[in-house]
Amino acid sequence: MPRTLEEIRAAAKAGKEQGAAGRPNQPEPSKATKGGKPNTNGSNALVVSSSGNSAAKYPGRMKASEAASQWTESNALVPSHGKDLTPTQTPKAVPKTSWKRTDVVDDSHQQLDLVTKSNGGGLAKYSSGKNMSSFSAFAEQEDGSSSRASTPETLPEEAPAMHGVGEAASAAFDMTVNHCKLLILISKYAQCALTAEDNESWVRQVPLWVLIYEGIMKEVIQFDYAPSSVLLSYDGSSRRIFMNVSQEAKSAIEDLREQGLVNGLKLSSEDYQSVTSFQVSLKGLQFLKTLPNSLFEEVNQFLYAPNAPHYDSELLEVFFDGENFLLRSKSGFQRMSDVADVEDVSYVSSPFLPDSLRTRWGKPMVSNSHRAAESSAAAATIRKDLDEAIILSYCTTLVGEWVPFGANNIVALNERLGAFDRCQGGLFTALVDKHPSDTNFKVPAGLTSIRIIDFNLVRFINFEAEINFPEEEGMVQVEHFGMHINVDGTIFYGLKLEAIVDHGASDISLDNLSRVLVDVQLDSSKILNDLLTNYQRGLLDVLFLGDSEQRNKYCMVVADRIQPKMPAQAYVDRDKYENELKQVIGDLYMAHDIGQEDLIIVGKEGLILVGPNAVILEPLALYYTSLLCRELFIRNYFMRLFVLVDTIKKVRQLILRFETDPENVPRIRLAISEASKDLILLQETLSYLEESLVNVSIPEMPKDAKCKRLFRVLNCEMMSDNVKLRVRDLAKLVDGAANQLVNLNETTDSINSKQLEETFRAIETNMKFLVDASAANERASASLAIMQVLLAGSFAFDIIDRIGGATLNIGPPQWVTTWIVEPLLMPPGVWLAVNFVWMAVLCYFLARLMQFLTRKTLGLMTVRCILNKKIKSEDGLLSYFSTKRIESTDSIADAKTSIKRVSWKERDGEKWLGTHPLIEFYYDDRYMFINSVTLTYGTKYTNASEDDMINIL
Repeated sequence: MPRTLEEIRAAAKAGKEQGAAGRPNQPEPSKATKGGKPNTNGSNALVVSSSGNSAAKYPGRMKASEAASQWTESNALVPSHGKDLTPTQTPKAVPKTSWKRTDVVDDSHQQLDLVTKSNGGGLAKYSSGKNMSSFSAFAEQEDGSSSRASTPETLPEEAPAMHGVGEAASAAFDMTVNHCKLLILISKYAQCALTAEDNESWVRQVPLWVLIYEGIMKEVIQFDYAPSSVLLSYDGSSRRIFMNVSQEAKSAIEDLREQGLVNGLKLSSEDYQSVTSFQVSLKGLQFLKTLPNSLFEEVNQFLYAPNAPHYDSELLEVFFDGENFLLRSKSGFQRMSDVADVEDVSYVSSPFLPDSLRTRWGKPMVSNSHRAAESSAAAATIRKDLDEAIILSYCTTLVGEWVPFGANNIVALNERLGAFDRCQGGLFTALVDKHPSDTNFKVPAGLTSIRIIDFNLVRFINFEAEINFPEEEGMVQVEHFGMHINVDGTIFYGLKLEAIVDHGASDISLDNLSRVLVDVQLDSSKILNDLLTNYQRGLLDVLFLGDSEQRNKYCMVVADRIQPKMPAQAYVDRDKYENELKQVIGDLYMAHDIGQEDLIIVGKEGLILVGPNAVILEPLALYYTSLLCRELFIRNYFMRLFVLVDTIKKVRQLILRFETDPENVPRIRLAISEASKDLILLQETLSYLEESLVNVSIPEMPKDAKCKRLFRVLNCEMMSDNVKLRVRDLAKLVDGAANQLVNLNETTDSINSKQLEETFRAIETNMKFLVDASAANERASASLAIMQVLLAGSFAFDIIDRIGGATLNIGPPQWVTTWIVEPLLMPPGVWLAVNFVWMAVLCYFLARLMQFLTRKTLGLMTVRCILNKKIKSEDGLLSYFSTKRIESTDSIADAKTSIKRVSWKERDGEKWLGTHPLIEFYYDDRYMFINSVTLTYGTKYTNASEDDMINIL
């Protein structure tokens, strides 16, 4: 059997020569036959007819490379230049080209034309029988067609594999049209490097799912889809959303990887989420050369902007904005994808809780079986016909999770629900009454009705919860389920499905069930949020990074019958049955038969227990589910702990380069504060988890044969030990994170000490400057006083000189001679004494004037009022400022605040009790808060106190 491309080409060449020598050129029948009858056995067998009546039949799950070697045995079909051949036409000879075609039926019962083109250059293998009946339509489309945009057409024939992908693959594999279309889709975004100098491109898993969903909605890719919980990394943190994912497409991609046509790459995001990426391998690129252009044209319908040429600038790329997925091209086209819009179905459910969770004296639970007909007459939002492969009969579901709970929480919950009251239960909401003294209040529609079934004051409480959330018009969802809340933190939400859309209790398809479970998971989080305390909600918000309402839960499905009934291993077929089961319970871990009638299938996100004895086996499965709920919580805790450790690493990097940015120190303090708070809450959550495992005892080996078989299959003892081991490991990781945080605090203290030393050093330097400046100021003040005296004396002498008019160069008047010259100038020393006395008098009055002016500047009172009041209207504040005579305005802004200072002097002395205070108004114009107001006024002009001024303000 040929394995390599060279062997395939050699087989194709040999087939060409043999066909030219011994077979007439007749077209193959539209359906492969055996013994003159159509092959209608429903298998995916590849049937190749020879020139005679005999037929060679090959196993249906055949590798494409193996099938290719057999295609050359079919009758040659020569293309007729773009026209379909008919049996009456005479084919024209085409030099150096021969076409071999046979027909095969794929999984979706679409006819495929398997064609071999043997011209020494390539091998055309598949074409879709949906839109074309012969290969001749492809003869005129050469490799340069625009439909093959972004796909290399020239590859080295002897190029080595770039990633070491071996030829070993699964012996059972059906290469279908959908496989080819997926390969084309991936090739548009990700291809391996052809040379050592080229860059490789990869397409991430989640965007690929979005593109596949778009192809399904365009009916280009024939796959089913179902809502699935997906963890996304967005803006440095994790977000969990429900989106429509095709399990069949995931399985097909795994098939392509096994065949070496697609390479896979595992990497981690910055929040430690595992990210899978894909690219077309070298072998896949070689295979793409052989595909007809019509397949490329079909895939291009949803990969490019509408009504645009197939250029790289028009290729749609997937973006996530935190809520929705966007399809955007580089040329500017953008639209929103509805891949995250989970479809709703109408259904009727009754509350259910297993007998092992209830007491003997509990109330009977309500049954809504009489309302089952309401579902069939209601609407549904399913956008595509479902391919229902597995049907369950009389199905009950238990959705479980683990939440930190303690004895005091259970007691408080029993009291809040009124377990001891005459009228138990009622309507509940998480709304906090901020105005309890007011007459009435309003709440949004959609309250939850609670009816208590039984309880233990300290251990547990069982009740029914009926959800009254508003639904879309025409939609009927009777969502009424039982809830069990245990002191160990285990919580179960139980439903008995009476009908889903037009399917009764005996006919529940997994496609519809998957959509119901999504609705139950989302609504159950809302209900529990109403019942938890603020402290418990805080623990969950820290663990799930504020996205606790989208947290995933573990599903346990119990049914009386399953159709089709097969051995458990038959459901793990890597085909439609396994893909259908994945829609409900995720990737399958194991499947076992429990006797001849019962079976259990365990997946990553749930388990299915089926059989007439399922009720007997239910307690063991319930215990196992409680362990898996803890295991699921531990998974989320482990990832959250790594996020905390990464935050500590980032803080350490900031500490090492704190001097590069003045804002680093505030960032460090804030990050350490938040990390300390998160670590404390995580430690408390871990203590709840450890305590919940103390009193959990492993069930004893049952005596019933079926229960023994289930006990061995589930291996509850090993699962319990694994959970306890993981909890102990988490304790070590938490202690390590706490030690790192202590070390960071010590390092931060050293930074603070260093900054304090630098501050003291700067203060000491400034003090020296201040002392020197003060001494210089004192010297200047003394010099000024002396200069004032000298100037005053000079001024006094100038006045005396001008009394007699001596400065006018004229003789003194008679009165000067009589009153000044004769009595004062003539006697020796008298006039000098008079001058000194006059100077002393003038200096004295000048000193008193300066003292008065100095006293006038003293006696000021400064009053500062810290208000921190919210500004009701910015326009009102600006209007108030417009009435004042503003003297100055300045502002100080940083990354968080913007403080403005506005100062003015009041002019209304009567209002301010005889003074005119200077007012400085400080407010934050970013958050519109009044921070403080400062008043400065003179106490010499008013007897008003500080309180009087504050009251006036």
